[in-house]
Amino acid sequence: MLDYKEAYELICKAIDRKVKFNELETIFGQNKTDIKNDNEKTKKVKQEDNYIDIKRFAANFYKAPIVNYKGYVNGRTQKIKNRYSEIIAKTLVSDDFVKEWSKLKPVRPNHFDTGHNHSESVDINKLQISNRKEEILAKLLFYQRGVKDLGYIFDYQTPLKAVKSDSYGKIDLLGYNSKDKCYSIIELKYRPSGSEETLLRCVLEAYTYYKLFDLNQIESAQDHNGITELRALKDYKHTKNAELVILFDEKSCIVDDGGAETNLMLRIVPKDASNPHYPTKTVESQQYKECKELIDSSKHKELQTLCEEILAQEPHLKQIRFVVLRADTDSKSSYPTNIKGWSRKLDRLYRAETLLTIPSKG
Repeated sequence: MLDYKEAYELICKAIDRKVKFNELETIFGQNKTDIKNDNEKTKKVKQEDNYIDIKRFAANFYKAPIVNYKGYVNGRTQKIKNRYSEIIAKTLVSDDFVKEWSKLKPVRPNHFDTGHNHSESVDINKLQISNRKEEILAKLLFYQRGVKDLGYIFDYQTPLKAVKSDSYGKIDLLGYNSKDKCYSIIELKYRPSGSEETLLRCVLEAYTYYKLFDLNQIESAQDHNGITELRALKDYKHTKNAELVILFDEKSCIVDDGGAETNLMLRIVPKDASNPHYPTKTVESQQYKECKELIDSSKHKELQTLCEEILAQEPHLKQIRFVVLRADTDSKSSYPTNIKGWSRKLDRLYRAETLLTIPSKG
């Protein structure tokens, strides 16, 4: 069995790249919940050490810089098949590395102890002070609750860590897809200047979070406002099924390109939160560009295959959806009344559009 170092080195070799000094420990730093101290580690049998290696690789690989590489492997013809992301996706499947994700398990005893509340009073100006615009957008979607073609959003920034030192991140959004009767693990990508993360990273991140999330805790949660409201929906029924959703912006536009109507957020600069803000040039997001190529079956073939392999090894994953988020400027819905200072001129309601669904064949 390969350890995490050997697996990573083989993937780097496939794209003609040398592993940089200290890169392995930076990416795959071990979790204290796995190994409390070196003395304890020396007592572990080889099988347990292999499990730790597997966990470190699968739980952290999406953060590796190579996963976000764009362009083509040096010295090769610039064809789709020679893109970094395509070669990495192919290697994950052909060398069976993708199977290591199936061995991940949740570690957090309570994902829903955060006190997130749909009805809590929030000041839009204070919310916008943060520079973490993606998190602000996630909160706005949570407060909206139902998002057309996306689902009912019942939590945001759902934690996965058991202890603070764990390397695990947070699920951007949790939703319920009433049409397909499944929960949605939503990976949101947004930057006012256009997100540059590859679809390969997005898919691996969403899949990793799905494996580290105990879906059964949704049914057992008692004091979580979003789940309480979810249960009250007439079309809701608890299920073991889920989907991965990659949610992204199409583009950030200048005024002349229609930014006033299409940009997902206009309150960008905290010092001038009362006025709209636009980028200096219109920028299409990396996810939207790649998704258009993915829809063409002759492009991103290896990413498509990777998605299919993920679905094949997860009996409760129904599909992987690629969804673009849009400003719903035509909506007749009323703005969230619990958000103080919300303005139709500056703030948005949202809708979504599914560009591509890769279904499970099971």
